[in-house]
Parts: sequence; structure tokens; C-alpha cells
Amino acid sequence: MTNSEVARQQQHYRAVRERLVRAGSRGGRSAAMAELHAEVKELTAENAAKARRIATLETDLADAEARLLAQAKALLTGRRVAETDAEPTDDRPAIDTIVADVLADFPGVSWEDVISVRRERRLVKPRHACMRAVYEKRPDLSLPRIGRIFRRDHTTVLAVVKSTSEAPADISD
Repeated sequence: MTNSEVARQQQHYRAVRERLVRAGSRGGRSAAMAELHAEVKELTAENAAKARRIATLETDLADAEARLLAQAKALLTGRRVAETDAEPTDDRPAIDTIVADVLADFPGVSWEDVISVRRERRLVKPRHACMRAVYEKRPDLSLPRIGRIFRRDHTTVLAVVKSTSEAPADISD
């Protein structure tokens, strides 16, 4: 490579750097980027709010379906269903009440943590305890329904339930 070619390349690189510096100092491009970043933040917040609303609606739907199922069973057995039976009784507490009772034993863990996709070690026991409690206290809910409440597959709920029921008893001498 000759000195004239090197000099030509260096001049070309200087010209390119100068154009890039001028483009950044004009502010047009950075202002557009800032506007896009603000719009992305706004859309992210909207999506998070919608996700929370969907989770609430899914929980409400699960409770309503469980009440309908209980009423249908009662009608099939010939028992008359009273208006007060439509609401969960002491035998069938609401799902959020069950979960709140379980999460009281796990400080720092919220409902959002339990239904999140995160697989942190600190979240596994509370998540499993919540699933197990809902399964035990609400026998009117199916495994797929409980799975939908916790945003998991029904086989995950089944594994949680089996793991506790099949666990060997602690034998102390």
C-alpha cells in the first residue's frame, strides 16, 4: 500500500467522522429517539396494566365457574340452591383469601411474584404452597383451572399436589 492510498483513506475516515459528529449535534435524530423511548415506556406501562387486569379477570372467572359448577351439582342432586350459596362460604373461601393466607408466611413475596414466569428459588416454595392450598381448600376447581389461575400448565399443579401427598413421612425415633 502506498503513502498516497493511506493518505486518501485517512482523509475519507476524517470526512465520515465529521459527518457523523454533525448529524449527532443537530439533535434531530436524538430528539426522535427520545420520543420513541418515551412512547415505548408508555406502551410498556399500558401493557403491564392490561396484564394485571387480565389476571384479575381470570381469577374472577375461575371463581364464577366454580360457583356455577357447584350450583349445577346441587341442582343435579336435587338440593335447592339458595342465593347465599352462590358466594363462597367458609367451606369454599375465595382464591385471593387462600393465597393471601399462604403468602403471609412468606414475607417479601407477592401475588405477582407467584404468577410470574420467574423461576427464582425464593419463589418456588410460596408458589407451590399457594397451589397446594387452593387445591385442598377448593376441591370444586379442576387442575386445568388452578393451572390457569397460576399461569401454569395443569401438569405442574398435578406434580405439586403429588409431590406433597407422596412425600415420605418423617419418622422420628
